[in-house]
Amino acid sequence: MQVVLFIFTLVSVIGFIRALLILFGVYKEPILWQFQQYGPREVLYLPGLPLLIWGGAFVFLMGFWAAAQTSLSFGLSFLGVLTMFAGLLGYNYYEHVESLHFKLLPYPRWYHELRDRTTRYERRRIAYMWLHLPARLRLTLNSSDRLFALWADFVIMGTIREEEEIAGSPAESTYYWRYWA
Repeated sequence: MQVVLFIFTLVSVIGFIRALLILFGVYKEPILWQFQQYGPREVLYLPGLPLLIWGGAFVFLMGFWAAAQTSLSFGLSFLGVLTMFAGLLGYNYYEHVESLHFKLLPYPRWYHELRDRTTRYERRRIAYMWLHLPARLRLTLNSSDRLFALWADFVIMGTIREEEEIAGSPAESTYYWRYWA
């Protein structure tokens, strides 16, 4: 039983640390994966919700570790369940939480700066270009927001150039239409 409890606690600690790294902007991959989603409405990544879930799981499991002291065990377990429940409610009522989340929790800053200066198409392009990067370059860009912003600017410039080439000029489009139709 102790081994299973230790494994669950270790998983919750790793999940909590991962959520903190995402919140502080050191780990960018889950947010960039969110940019790839298609649909009528863009679903924003709210880093506070995973933090609540993993933090609640950790506190809940600490209640099991503190089983020797009965009053402390129940309090920790109850607080953990309450925290996880708040996180799950946040996922269920996503639109309401989204309007409050960024006012209360303005991190990660690189995410807000990127959302303010790019379109949805450009963010999707950045996310897909992220997939093609080597692992060492991803680590470098994860650790430096300034380098990530510079890399994102290069991707945006390539996106703009590609849109211009696809659109072409009106004279070119009538030329192709006239001779190929």
